Amino acid sequence: MTHVGLDIGTNYTKATKDGKNVTIFPSIVVYGEEKDWSLTGQSKDVYVGEEALSIVQSLENVEALRPLHEGRLIHESYIELARHALDVLKVRPKVIATGLPVKSSKKEREELAADMKAKLGVDVLIFPEPVGTLAYMGLDTGVCVDIGFGTTDMLVLSRMEYLKGDTMLVGVDWLFDNIEVLIRNKVGITLTPEELTKLIVDESYEVGRIRSGKRITIGHGDIAEEYRKLMRSWVERIASRVKLMLEGLSTAIVDNMVLTGGGAMLPGVKEEFENAFREIAEIKVPDDPISANALGYYRLASAVVGELKEPEEEIEEKSVEKEEISEEEEKKRKRKK
Repeated sequence: MTHVGLDIGTNYTKATKDGKNVTIFPSIVVYGEEKDWSLTGQSKDVYVGEEALSIVQSLENVEALRPLHEGRLIHESYIELARHALDVLKVRPKVIATGLPVKSSKKEREELAADMKAKLGVDVLIFPEPVGTLAYMGLDTGVCVDIGFGTTDMLVLSRMEYLKGDTMLVGVDWLFDNIEVLIRNKVGITLTPEELTKLIVDESYEVGRIRSGKRITIGHGDIAEEYRKLMRSWVERIASRVKLMLEGLSTAIVDNMVLTGGGAMLPGVKEEFENAFREIAEIKVPDDPISANALGYYRLASAVVGELKEPEEEIEEKSVEKEEISEEEEKKRKRKK
């Protein structure tokens, strides 16, 4: 039974069909308009991922849809991104394991599962987002803080049982929005989240626009100091909310405290969290915070699919195992002779 781990975030979509290799593309959907000229003779109704990003970066005043807004699902773009992920992976799975914000409603989860079943022909397993990272790290007990682009999700598990959780409508977007205001005031240009990410992380990266007949560029050094100030304030806000959630918990649970998501990879964030929680626990970060949820969903799906495996599939697998054992025994007999 084929299955896929799928993490559709506000900023990036991550998907895996083998639990090892992860495909990543921007979580952007742009609906096409009729053009005055079509030089290639081709036109599309929907642009997704890298193609959509290229349009957004090249043209202003283009409506770009992302799958989550203020912690709520936009079903139409979510389905388009899921379909695109399957096309890129070149797979038609029977099961997709994915995640939603901790505070998403039961109705939202049921509607999404039904929608994906109807439009993609797959069964859907939906988990609270941070569970994927804990599963990827082999932890069934612990605390996970998942800083995504649009939300920050917090979760407490004990032996794979949900104890408590929360969703903050404060993610990387809050930090980026404030930095973008500074950039607009300074040079008068607007950047995409993908451009801002590179500008913050890569010291050699520059972004350029044409404004009033001039070439305007901005680099990492132009925002570095403002970024550090805003980042510290942002981390303090998230850390305060996490501490409220941890109040009264057993130290045995908090011993596994994990920070994940794209926000965990921004410069200085892990260090600020370590300072904030130095009297509570050591902060752990997965080796790949961006892909950890998708890989974890795949592992969780593997466990569930194993339990749900159809009788015919079990018979086929046993037949293959018997054939392999027979071949091995035959080789041993020949070696003895």
